[in-house]
Amino acid sequence: MSGERIILRPLTVRDLDGPYRDWLNDYEVTRFLETGSFPTTPESLRRYYEQVAANPDNVLLAITDRRSGAHVGNIKLGPIHPIHRRADMGIMVGDKRVWGLGYGGEAIALILDYAFRRLNLHKITLGVHADHAAAVRLYQRLGFVIEGTLKEQLFRDGVFHDKYVMGILRADWERRRA
Repeated sequence: MSGERIILRPLTVRDLDGPYRDWLNDYEVTRFLETGSFPTTPESLRRYYEQVAANPDNVLLAITDRRSGAHVGNIKLGPIHPIHRRADMGIMVGDKRVWGLGYGGEAIALILDYAFRRLNLHKITLGVHADHAAAVRLYQRLGFVIEGTLKEQLFRDGVFHDKYVMGILRADWERRRA
């Protein structure tokens, strides 16, 4: 899948030897993610990759810079629930040099297009730290709505934080595109 600045391609075993593991061990990158609390080793990263890649209900893609081909992050759709036609989504833009350049928003727009047009899904959901204002604004700008608040669901920096559950329906996504 290609956008203006990025290309989404399947994450490969070779990507595990690049900057991916470093991102997972960088507090600034993982601060608002549910991963990163414990050190990521080459072995634990490989186990995670093999588990996700072996499950056909997951789509794990590398976000790459269109010009340089550099791997700058990942986006995941899954697990995909074929009966309910919904999936969870997660994203990590690990390369801090591209933060604020719109790569995350473009990756999400591409994965939504794939989810709704190609996979014929009905709904995409995600979880986000309620105090991660930039992410919440981005998701809302792309059409996600806050569907609920899980009070003190996440522990970060010695304090419990709320988590928003956000979702977007295919019909709402199509209306926004019209």
